[in-house]
Amino acid sequence: MNKEDLDFLNSESGDNYSETKICIHSKSLDSNSDAVREIKNFSPADGWISYQSTTAKRVRGADFEVEGEHILSGEFYNVNGTSLAVRFDGEKWNFFTCSESDDGDSVLKKNVKQLSKEGNNIYLNYDVYYRFDENFGYRPYCSAFTGFSEEK
Repeated sequence: MNKEDLDFLNSESGDNYSETKICIHSKSLDSNSDAVREIKNFSPADGWISYQSTTAKRVRGADFEVEGEHILSGEFYNVNGTSLAVRFDGEKWNFFTCSESDDGDSVLKKNVKQLSKEGNNIYLNYDVYYRFDENFGYRPYCSAFTGFSEEK
């Protein structure tokens, strides 16, 4: 996309799209303890985790305890700018990492905020990525958690 097209898109939509490149990797693990280890090795600076028997909890750093809880899902962000998502599908834990990289796929990016349950002014931040489809134009491709923010 050339600069004029991007400027037009942003002026018409009122959004702030930018061009970037991303790499996405996935893997599956077979046990809850392996899933916990994978999250801790990721060293999340910020994130949230949801267990089978409790509501979602905010995670700051790798020093969180699951205390035998079964992980259902979570999203994390680290200081390297990488996002990690985990989902339990009933049999295994599926992990997806997303990071911006010069070697990645070309996409458009837009930041989106969602109100969280942490408080009235606490938001979950996501980068939503759009990939070009020859038949339909730019379509949503994936999203990446980028941390919590507080706004007034």
